[in-house]
Amino acid sequence: MHKGEKTVENKNEKKDEIVNNENTTTEKKKTLKVKTAETEQVEKKPISKRLLVPGIIVVILIVFAVVVYWAKVMKPKSDVDKDLGIKTEDYISVGDVKGLTYELTQDMWDESVYEDTDEYEVVNRAAKETDQVEYNRVAYVDNKKVDDLSGEEQDINILSSNEGLTKTFSDKLTGHKSGETVTVEVKNNKEVNDFSLANKDYSSKTVVFKLKITSVNKLTRNKITDKWVKDNYYEERGISTVKEYNEWILEYIKEEIIKPELWQKALKKVNLKAIPSKLQQEVIDSMNGDAEAQAEYESLSLDEYKKREGLDDKTMQENYKTELKSELLMWQLVKDLKLTASNDEIEEQYENSYADANLDSVEEMKKLYTKEEIKEVVLLDKAQNYVFKNAKIKYSYKVRK
Repeated sequence: MHKGEKTVENKNEKKDEIVNNENTTTEKKKTLKVKTAETEQVEKKPISKRLLVPGIIVVILIVFAVVVYWAKVMKPKSDVDKDLGIKTEDYISVGDVKGLTYELTQDMWDESVYEDTDEYEVVNRAAKETDQVEYNRVAYVDNKKVDDLSGEEQDINILSSNEGLTKTFSDKLTGHKSGETVTVEVKNNKEVNDFSLANKDYSSKTVVFKLKITSVNKLTRNKITDKWVKDNYYEERGISTVKEYNEWILEYIKEEIIKPELWQKALKKVNLKAIPSKLQQEVIDSMNGDAEAQAEYESLSLDEYKKREGLDDKTMQENYKTELKSELLMWQLVKDLKLTASNDEIEEQYENSYADANLDSVEEMKKLYTKEEIKEVVLLDKAQNYVFKNAKIKYSYKVRK
């Protein structure tokens, strides 16, 4: 399922969660909003779609989505066992998390760059190659509408490189204008399941999709020059040359893509021997709290939110287990590597984080996040950096001229 991202913070839970909305194109738009547990909402200045947070690590907790998680319970080495009331070694065994492999491909590099350079303008003509088409999708099985496979405000890029159902849809939409509806019949195709919000299996069904076009948008791809970089990023990021921009993009990819995916690979090295019941309940309460906060933020009921995100009972149980393993692995690395966080590192984290958290000052950041919590962020960063620095990463891309 292709998704675009948006982020919400909840003050009581003190964690950031990137919640992915279904989309049929690989384009991602990143925004950050701040929400408190009280009834009023504090408005903050807009933030760039590209969030480069040095030191705030990304932990993928949900199988189909990327989640940024500021852990609350991370402790320094000497306090881990005492404060948790458990020994991590009693509950997990960890294989070798050094030497994990990863490849940064040309497609990944290009996609990250195009997120910044690509702009779309509504046009009154039929869709063609490189256009972005926005549409509403209605699905039918045996002539009955299936809400589980339907979706509004979808978009897709018309590209010759598209594959699978994305290509099927884009080929059908090509040559049609806003207001027109096209029909796509799909038989015995497991890719249909990617649209299912309830994670149901439609692979043996004949599904008819009605796609009503709401707009056709023409692509303009800005050329990356020193002037373009300075105009768009000097005030926000202090960069003004193409060289600095490319360095920034690479750092972004490392922080937001490579590190989280390497962490997921590290989790596969974790064997859960037993389940610490108290910690498990904390994980359940925490993740349920995240879902409730996001649902409230989007003015949805919890059931509506879970249905939209495909969070059925089976998926939630898988998510709880993944998060439990993730926390236990982090604690184990803190102990094994004797990780600590100095006062200077904590202050630096405050300084590096407040703008990207869409806050106006360090002081405001300190009101929302205690020193102990920022200390935990530093420790989390070091744990993931250990996995990253000991990985074998192949950089298979070239900067396009």
